[in-house]
Amino acid sequence: MKIKEIMSGNPIVVEAPGTRKDAIRVLARHNVSGAPVVKAGTKKLVGVVTRNDLFEKLDEDQLALIMSSEPFTIEANEDIAVAAKYLHENRIHGLPVVTKEKELVGIVSPLDILGTIAKDEKAVVDDYMTKNCVPIYEETPISLAMAIISITDVNALPVLNAEGSLVGVVTDGDILQVSHIREGIAQSELGMGDDEDSWTWEGVRDTMRLYYATSHIKLPDVTVKEVMVRNVVSVFRKNSISEAAIKMRKNNITQLPVVDENNKLVSMIYDTDLLRALI
Repeated sequence: MKIKEIMSGNPIVVEAPGTRKDAIRVLARHNVSGAPVVKAGTKKLVGVVTRNDLFEKLDEDQLALIMSSEPFTIEANEDIAVAAKYLHENRIHGLPVVTKEKELVGIVSPLDILGTIAKDEKAVVDDYMTKNCVPIYEETPISLAMAIISITDVNALPVLNAEGSLVGVVTDGDILQVSHIREGIAQSELGMGDDEDSWTWEGVRDTMRLYYATSHIKLPDVTVKEVMVRNVVSVFRKNSISEAAIKMRKNNITQLPVVDENNKLVSMIYDTDLLRALI
């Protein structure tokens, strides 16, 4: 199967030249973690910018100094196995699709490819799950949970109770949603005007983590169990990877906790882990 059969056309982009604020506005507006960067007024790809880039280069303001200027790319007629290899080996979640002249024509993500993995009923989760797992206790203050998320560079923490059972999952978005941050603050920081009425808190809250990292935003004195998602989508280690792929696509999520028959956390499995089945 070719990339052009599964890629998303007309991808969300950031234009260069630009600034940190320009990138944040685009990521917040569309609630995405990264985007290709094109030369203003053209489709010429000049880089990729992600939330991680913005975190890692907090002292830079110019987009050219923040973005990755030599991103991995792929052409539309390449086989999806080539994209799977790039995405899996580099643990990335968006691969720009370009012409030979480096003009952007689309983007392909692990979730786009998981539809083909879903046809494979043989391999099991146990063979693909990762040990890159950061569990947290349900009584942990959310301020500490946010610190753990920032240090470990994961977006979701599986939550355990005193018996070690999985009782929820908490993300940076869940924490910031109940914080003292208000949409007005977000609009002020992002330079939004009155014409941005279509912006919603859902679209802004994940990107607000950027401001948490460099400001004195106050988080409420509550524990993880008060903000976590309790209806956790999970898999067993002997489930087929096709079941895991289907659950990820159905729920539009990039990771699943792996549990045993007693609902004890075993590990995590990520969309990029599953791509190994195609390599």
